[in-house]
Order: sequence, then structure tokens, then C-alpha cells
Amino acid sequence: RILETYGSQVGEVNLNDTDIDKDSTSTFVASLQQIKQLKVANLPTLRPSPDVIKLIRQNKNSLRYLDVGTSDEDIATLAPCIQECTRLTGIGIGHRSLTNTSAPAVAAILSGLHQLHEFSLTGQIDDSGFAMVAMELQRCSSSLLYLNFYWTRLSSSVLSSLLPLLDHLREFMLIGNELGDDGLRELLGALRKLRSLETLEFFDNGVTWQSLKDLEQLLQDVGNLRLCYVAMDKSSFPAVGEDIAKTLNLSSMKCVGKTSCKVNMNGRTVTFRMLFVNSRSQRLRVVLFSPPSHS
Repeated sequence: RILETYGSQVGEVNLNDTDIDKDSTSTFVASLQQIKQLKVANLPTLRPSPDVIKLIRQNKNSLRYLDVGTSDEDIATLAPCIQECTRLTGIGIGHRSLTNTSAPAVAAILSGLHQLHEFSLTGQIDDSGFAMVAMELQRCSSSLLYLNFYWTRLSSSVLSSLLPLLDHLREFMLIGNELGDDGLRELLGALRKLRSLETLEFFDNGVTWQSLKDLEQLLQDVGNLRLCYVAMDKSSFPAVGEDIAKTLNLSSMKCVGKTSCKVNMNGRTVTFRMLFVNSRSQRLRVVLFSPPSHS
């Protein structure tokens, strides 16, 4: 009813982790047809029904950012209509279940975008599947500013080959890639070449406290780099307290606070405990988390 009244004024739709039940999804998605000038659409949890495809197609000239995909099959279904959205400047594709099967469709989508500013890729895509996607990202190097990879299986060598070619990149986020300290060290060598880089985020990549010195050095080497966020499992650290600088031999680091966060996981409430450690310049910010033992 709201969309029937105000649909013509809606410019952004976010349906991340929505709990719309299956019985009402079709009615709700059908009501989205009231929207005619959509600019931002975050639809990662919606399957590509005819109504979803119609929504994308009828807004193809106004859409600037689109986030889609729950499976390889869904990406294959959506690819043709997304390719009609040639004015997109940002796109997020994938789901943690995505595989190399989707790589050709992802590359085909990117091939039609000529002013791509932001790209996010989620899924179990490895080096072999990523090759054709990397070629399209290189083609977009003059416009690409923000690059995010979530839970992919890309090696540090492939990332290190790609990143120096994206010389306008301002922000790079890497989550769940399990590079480890050695992989991160190789990656930092490539990041030093990006003189426009402003923000880095590394979460859940299997790195330990030993990488913090390398990150501190990167901040010194890249003048534009203002912030580096890191999150890692606290179990990889020595005993950490208020004297963290002494413990880790990092003279510029200090503990700035601690908290806990309760999260509902499959009907169970679990608690994550977190310790926040910042460099004195506030440019390097670290979250040490203690996950539940059963998680």
C-alpha cells in the first residue's frame, strides 16, 4: 500500500537479509513495479522471478548501483537483463555459494559497463575462474575506485598481479580469503604501488599479530592511505591487555576499549567478545575478537 502511494518517489531499495516469507514475497515484489526511477537496488536475497527481472529492466536507464545473486543459476538468469543496465557505476555480485561456473556471466556483465566505480564479488571463485573477470576489471582501471572481495579463494599472487593495474583505486576490502601472514605480506607489496589508496579493510583472512608491523609500515609508505581496518581472531595473539604495545613490541599501539556483541545464529544467541586496539595516529585500527568455542 505504501508503494502504491509513494512508489514513484522511491530511489533506493535495500532488501539485505530480509525475512519476507515466501507467501508474501510474490505480492511484495510485484508491488515494486510501482518504482520507475530506481537508482540503487540491493536485492541479494531475492530469487530472479519474472517480477524481479521486470523491476530491473524497467529501471535500466536510472539504475546506478545493483547488488544481486544467491546462486550460480540465479546469476545466469539475471545476467541478460543486467547487461541492459549500461549506466551502472557500481555492482555487487554473488553469494558465499557462488562458484567458478558464474565467472563467464560475471565477466559478460562487466563487459558492458564503461564507467564502473565500484565492484564487489562474493563466492568460492578461485584463480582459474577469476581470470576472465580480472581482464574486465583491468579494462575498467581508469574508473574503478572501490573493490571488495568476500570469501573468495583468490591467491595472493593473482591479487598482487591485478591491484597495481588499478591505479585509481581508493578503497580495497578483503574478507574471508585466508591469505595468512605470508600472503598478506605479498599483497602489501602490490598495494604500495597504489598511490591513490585511502582505505584498506582486512577481516578474517587468517593473519596474526605478526602482520601488524607490516601494516604499520604500509601506512608510512603510502602517503594517501588514511585508514587500515583489521579484524582477527584473538587466539592468534599472545596474552593481550592494556600493555599491548609492550606485549607486541609495537610502540605506537594502544588498547582503546572492549565490548561484547550478541548474535543470533540459527536460533541460538552467541556472544563475541572484542578488544579494540588502535595506533596512536588512529590510522591503524584492529579488532581482536573471541568467537564462541562452538562456532
